[in-house]
Amino acid sequence: MSGRTHAMVPAGLSALLFQGDPLLTLTAALAGLAPDIDEPWSVIGQRFWFLSWWIKYLVGHRTLSHSLMLISLVGVVGLVCELAPMMIVAILVGVGTHVVLDGLSGGVFLWWPSKVRWVLGRYPVYGRLDQVLMGLGVVCAVVGILMRIQTEVAGIRMPG
Repeated sequence: MSGRTHAMVPAGLSALLFQGDPLLTLTAALAGLAPDIDEPWSVIGQRFWFLSWWIKYLVGHRTLSHSLMLISLVGVVGLVCELAPMMIVAILVGVGTHVVLDGLSGGVFLWWPSKVRWVLGRYPVYGRLDQVLMGLGVVCAVVGILMRIQTEVAGIRMPG
């Protein structure tokens, strides 16, 4: 899927899950982009090209960074670093949705280092499904943010 979809789907899910918390929503969106560090032409790969080329050369695209091994490692590192549990969940939502979305667009090596490709579909990047999922992510993010605003406004007491 496209970078915008990889950012908006976890942003939408986390906005609903964490009632529009801006830090957790942004964290999930950025974490949704992170697994593509192994692709030099991706949104994150272009920014960290010096690292991206080496990762792609050493392990390839949609391998280690798109595996259950990395998802587990991210969770363990979050616990060891004593991140807030909600922050760990937001990061895992981002990384996890990325893996599922790429499973829909040709597959990933979920069980890396096994060479078995996990494929949920072969939908094209920037295709109709990509657009629909990105749109749903935007809608969910807006709903979550509006829920947050409503909660914040309801908590303000008017003088008088």
